Amino acid sequence: MNYKYQLDLEITRLLKFIISYDENFKAFKFNDTWVNEINDHFYKVKITIIMQLLAKYLKHGLKQAEYLEYLKNWISKKLSQIENYELNSIEFFESYTQKISTVNGHSKEPTSNSELFKTYKEDNKLALEQNPDLVNYLNFFSKKINNLKTEQDFEKGLLLYALNTYKDALKDLHGYIYEISNDAEYIDFKSIDLGDWEESTVKEKKHRLGHLNLSKKKVAHFFRILLEENYLVFDEKDDAANRLEMKRFVEDNFTFKNLKKERSAIKTFRREYSEVCSNLSPDVKEHKDFIDKLISKLQTRKDNLKD
Repeated sequence: MNYKYQLDLEITRLLKFIISYDENFKAFKFNDTWVNEINDHFYKVKITIIMQLLAKYLKHGLKQAEYLEYLKNWISKKLSQIENYELNSIEFFESYTQKISTVNGHSKEPTSNSELFKTYKEDNKLALEQNPDLVNYLNFFSKKINNLKTEQDFEKGLLLYALNTYKDALKDLHGYIYEISNDAEYIDFKSIDLGDWEESTVKEKKHRLGHLNLSKKKVAHFFRILLEENYLVFDEKDDAANRLEMKRFVEDNFTFKNLKKERSAIKTFRREYSEVCSNLSPDVKEHKDFIDKLISKLQTRKDNLKD
């Protein structure tokens, strides 16, 4: 099988960025998929297929380091383009509207979002239990999406959530290829065990975790300081890759204390980190409060030290 051809085909499909609006169903599609069908799992399946094809190409193909560099730059170029879009605000539709095609009900009817919108407006706590990642996103960015006053605002929120999920998936794929590319000269690709490789892409790592006595949000504040003050560095040349690797490191290696004071694996860290890096006044104040408490602890520690 021509693994390079198959891999290029899958990545070409993944890197499409086509938005359409169905006037009959009053709903958005992204790359021919209704946005209410897009979640983390949707892209995990696609990324896993790409990773498996990549492993087969690296084992059986030629010029692996050169091809990895090509893939890394290809995905990076698409990410740079996406980073220029305002994906968390109604402003996206003002700047991108001419590129959104309009269709008229020639596809399979999507699952209605009316009930979800109704639950979101009338019982946000229940909506949060049913769709935690989506509703957390909508709650945080609702002020930038007209406070989600109408069902049409809600549809726009679903599209923005889908686009952010897509962007995160691309970042994960880029980070994965980036790591292999950096170590390419030390890897004997011909000795790759495809069974172990494919299994490692879908199974969680099982190793001893570090325990942080902080909420997940405070973990985000803490690692923001470490990263931005250069106490902790993963990639000295690429800021975006540095942030991505930090998030993956935290997700893979630490637990936090939840509201019930129980230990929980961090697993996903993107939303919290995005929030603590926000320029909105409440988030800036929260970060300052965390810094003040940290300074107080450090000052107490300093005062207790003997000369």
